[in-house]
Amino acid sequence: MQRWIVVGVLAMMLICGGGAYGVWNYRQNRPAERWVELPINPDRSDDERERTAKLLLEKLRDKDLLAKVCKDLSVAGTWGMNSDSEAAEELSKRVFVRIGETGPPMGRIPAVHIGVRGKWKEIKLSDQISTRLMDDVWKILGMKPPTHQ
Repeated sequence: MQRWIVVGVLAMMLICGGGAYGVWNYRQNRPAERWVELPINPDRSDDERERTAKLLLEKLRDKDLLAKVCKDLSVAGTWGMNSDSEAAEELSKRVFVRIGETGPPMGRIPAVHIGVRGKWKEIKLSDQISTRLMDDVWKILGMKPPTHQ
C-alpha cells in the first residue's frame, strides 16, 4: 500500500510540474506590443495625424534603416536569424505606427505610438527597438530630440 502512495505522490508532482511549465510557457509566448508615445499638436486635424502616421510608417519600414537598427541591437542573433537583412525583414512586419493618446503629465493629448509587436519573452528587446526607432523618427521629422533633465 505504501508503494502505491509513493507512486501516486510522484505522479501528482509530475502532473503539477508539467501544468506549471505549460502555464509559464503559454504566458511567455503571449503577444506583447511595446511603443513610445510622441505627443502631437491637438490642433491638427485627424487627416493630418493620419498622414503623419502613414509617412512615419513608410519611412520606418525602410530595409536599410531596419537593418541598421538590427545591427545596432544584435536582433538577428537574439531572434536566431542568419543575417541583419533577414531580421530587418521580420522587423518590418512587426513595426507599427498608430494614432492614440498620451496621458499625464501633459494631460490627455493626441499622440503617435511608434512601436513593435512581439512576444512577452521578447519584451526587453521590443522596448530597446522602440526606443532606438525614436532616434530615427526625430531625423525623419527633422527635429531635435528632447533633452531630459
